[in-house]
Amino acid sequence: MYKKYEHVYISGYSDSGYAGDREDRESTTGYGTFVRENLMTWRSKKQDVVSRSSAKVEYRVMAHISCEMVWLKNLLMELGFR
Repeated sequence: MYKKYEHVYISGYSDSGYAGDREDRESTTGYGTFVRENLMTWRSKKQDVVSRSSAKVEYRVMAHISCEMVWLKNLLMELGFR
């Protein structure tokens, strides 16, 4: 059940598994965005490319979740949330 609050508080969490698949060495990433304690969006994906380092994998998932949080904030503001 989604609850109504006066102020919008958006948070996001991400994780990645570097070269987790032994056959193709591709990394798996995932993230979720929350408004207060309500899960709004989530995604889990096996990457298309093979990264050379775990830092690159972490950077990619942080870039994705940052874009998602900006998009979510703008959407909520258009809907009248402040």
